[in-house]
Amino acid sequence: MELKEQIEMSDPRKNKYVVRTRRDTSMIKTYIQFVNKVKHPRVSMNMFVTGVLLAILPIIAKGAIALPGEIIAYSVGALLMIMALFRSNISVWMTKNDPKVKVDEEIVYFFGNTGVRVEKDGEVENMGYYKTIYRVWEDEKNYYIGMNEEDLLILPMNNFEMGDAKEFRNFILEKSGADYRWKPSTPINIFKETLRQIQAHITDMRMQQEKKK
Repeated sequence: MELKEQIEMSDPRKNKYVVRTRRDTSMIKTYIQFVNKVKHPRVSMNMFVTGVLLAILPIIAKGAIALPGEIIAYSVGALLMIMALFRSNISVWMTKNDPKVKVDEEIVYFFGNTGVRVEKDGEVENMGYYKTIYRVWEDEKNYYIGMNEEDLLILPMNNFEMGDAKEFRNFILEKSGADYRWKPSTPINIFKETLRQIQAHITDMRMQQEKKK
């Protein structure tokens, strides 16, 4: 082990990156939209389609449904469509009104030599070693760090107070060995990523067919 590495390991708290964030409305919305996109990607679409089908059911049935049934179909259908369109906004409102959530709380993440620490309300605590990070996501504006099975760290690239945000990806992946996922949020990048996945799938199918020959 080189002298530089020995010095770094002897000072595990020495910060390599410092990111200052705030749990404001924008951050809460970013968190909710990301979780929905990763864990429940089809919920909004399914709700909207179900709502449309319910709303047009009385029209398709052409009088086969009694008036009370038509009113229920229109009402539930409209409600589902509204919930699908404003799902994120509804979740933001519910989160901000949750007494357990400290809105506008300042949160500072410290990335040292061996692990991650966080500062809240002036108190610093260890979040865990880098090996507890299981996945790193990235979009055009943020890094998303999944660790300890249930923690999700949102790191806006413009909020890095120490360290180069562009080099953070390589740093965190090297330290953690975590899985990396590119999750674009802009339409053009989503389209490009979809094309890339389709091309990769086609290439994989061709390779499997060649192996069978």
